[in-house]
Amino acid sequence: MTGGPPGPDRIGAARSLAHKTGAVVLLKGPTTVVAEPGGTASWSTAGSPRLATAGTGDVLSGAIGAFVARGLPVFEAAGLAAHVHGRSAALGPPEGLVAGDLADLLGLWLSDVRRG
Repeated sequence: MTGGPPGPDRIGAARSLAHKTGAVVLLKGPTTVVAEPGGTASWSTAGSPRLATAGTGDVLSGAIGAFVARGLPVFEAAGLAAHVHGRSAALGPPEGLVAGDLADLLGLWLSDVRRG
């Protein structure tokens, strides 16, 4: 979307893109950064190399959409989804995690959290 990699300042890059576009931006990576147009940013360190496979970003997008549909503001939904996405991946195999497995693991992780 930006024509190049974010560079070493990932928080600054996310904030800049959010400001330029007027939209919440999520920059996926080992530390996932979420920024909103006003400059507020948050990050999640729950990610892992397991998520570096095709389709896992689509699962993350679906999780964001699900949280927004439940009434969370977009910034909060993106941050929560990034955390849940990373934590859920930790339930999967250390190698060979695929997006279809991750979608199931999201539900498993969320149901475990709800039980206590």
